[in-house]
Amino acid sequence: MTIVSRLLAIAALALLALSAPAAAQADLPPRPEGPVYDGADLLDEQTEAQLTAQLNDLPVQTGNTIVVATVESLGGDSVERYATKLFETWGIGNDERDTGVLLLVAPNERKVRIEVGYGLHPVVTDIWSARTIRDVITPRFKQGDLQGGIVAGVDALAQQVSLAPEDAVAQAQAAELAERTRNDGGSIGGVIFWIVLIIFFIAIFGGGGRGRRYRRGGVASAVGEVILWSAINAAANSGGGGGGGGWSGGGGGGGGFGGFGGGMSGGGGASGGW
Repeated sequence: MTIVSRLLAIAALALLALSAPAAAQADLPPRPEGPVYDGADLLDEQTEAQLTAQLNDLPVQTGNTIVVATVESLGGDSVERYATKLFETWGIGNDERDTGVLLLVAPNERKVRIEVGYGLHPVVTDIWSARTIRDVITPRFKQGDLQGGIVAGVDALAQQVSLAPEDAVAQAQAAELAERTRNDGGSIGGVIFWIVLIIFFIAIFGGGGRGRRYRRGGVASAVGEVILWSAINAAANSGGGGGGGGWSGGGGGGGGFGGFGGGMSGGGGASGGW
């Protein structure tokens, strides 16, 4: 009888362990039909429609996917764990390339997360994500403009994943360089460094008059412009955290959303609060 009781207890524990993941996933919202899920009701109808149109064709145009999700609560999970579960349950991005991004907002916990698929790690790096949250998204959230912060974050993400690969990598690397300089404390030495760097890039890439961006410089010129832009931005923010703006996103509607292709999260990205 004692052996039977022990076997029953072991079986019960095994069933509990097996059912725990399913129970956790049952608390996740169902996968939406399109790229925007507004479970926390933070977006008005017009803005939700605009975001949907902006992101709907992105997988076809770039091979990359951005999904926005707002949820009332994280259900006791950390924002990182919840984002990873939601990303993989919904299968954001292509299952072969894993080029998906999730922008998750949880107003009850006042948390935001950019979760990045494996394939976009070189483009949407942890530091780039953290700077976007800190400088683009949360300043608006702190002012009570949750909708504006989401739109600005989507614009920044859409711009980054739509760049040519070499330009996107250069942008991400420039962000990392700027962040390292910022972490030095914004000293006068850091300001001087950026001034010298800006003059250097102006001397190399700034000459030759105006014209089409890729006419003579090719990729090198484009990368130089990206790094120069980041250097100017970092110099402006030396000594304190500036509030960066988002880019204006384009995108057209039409067709069904093809961004749920079984993609996996790489655990990369960044989180923030307000």
